[in-house]
Amino acid sequence: MSRRPELAPINPPDRPLQSGGGGGTFDGMEARVAALETHVGYIRRDIGEFKADVSEMRRDIEDLKVGQATLTERVNHLPSKGFIFTIAIAIVGATCTFIALQDHIKAFLTH
Repeated sequence: MSRRPELAPINPPDRPLQSGGGGGTFDGMEARVAALETHVGYIRRDIGEFKADVSEMRRDIEDLKVGQATLTERVNHLPSKGFIFTIAIAIVGATCTFIALQDHIKAFLTH
């Protein structure tokens, strides 16, 4: 969000507003109202930017959810530890068998 410029605080009037009976204004009233309108303008702009940022964050969160679901699905299709261990044992067993029978295999292939 962009930062708004800091506005100088408005000093309270020298004399307070009178209540009832009319005539309860003072010379600085219009300046104070104008300053409040300016502040409200900044507040409205900031809220608009905030809404846009929240909307963008919601889209980003949805993208993250889709990415997480895709990753979870891919991980679920990976082979399990048991499967990998079984394949490793089979390879080691086949290698040991080949080494143990190496002489018999040579003799069979040379005849």
